[in-house]
Amino acid sequence: MSKYFRYYPQTQYAFANSSFTIEKSVKNISLKTTLMDGLSQDDPYAFLRYTISEDEKAEDVAGFYYDDPSMSWLIYFANDIVDPYTQWPKSYENFTEYFRKKYASQALPTGTDAIVWGQNTTRTDNIVHWKNTDDETMLISPDSYVRAQTFNSDFVAGEWTAVRRFDYEIEENETLRNIILVNSSYTSIATENLRSLLNE
Repeated sequence: MSKYFRYYPQTQYAFANSSFTIEKSVKNISLKTTLMDGLSQDDPYAFLRYTISEDEKAEDVAGFYYDDPSMSWLIYFANDIVDPYTQWPKSYENFTEYFRKKYASQALPTGTDAIVWGQNTTRTDNIVHWKNTDDETMLISPDSYVRAQTFNSDFVAGEWTAVRRFDYEIEENETLRNIILVNSSYTSIATENLRSLLNE
């Protein structure tokens, strides 16, 4: 991402305590820009859909499509990715490590590994929501599921499936695989937009 950050303007950052003050000139990476100005809104091929493969990094996609790994910044920008650690799909190995760290405190009281806890079908504290088996867009919370069983005589428990923490996080990770790419014919426009906007 070096080509991306080199266009950002400098800003002064001060760190102080009771003994000293340090001032440093740093890149202002918090600046937001409208990068896509100038791309043809009438071109149906201005943006292309892409599915990220297992273990594929933004640099790999940029190298494959733009023939330049340093264009990974354009992939991040086009997909509103600010934090690649949380917004880029993880490999299964990285995912399990992430899951263990995220849910360690909830799993420890059970005396089990977080992944085992997250998949345990005998527990209810690992349920994110219940999904209707006929219409998967219909979701209800664990509390609503319990109340419906108690107060709604028409409610059929067998029509709902528990979505537990592990499966929920897997699904969320998989949705991150679907991104868009700016058509390679527009990279020079996007780069020039970035340069001019960030140096205003």
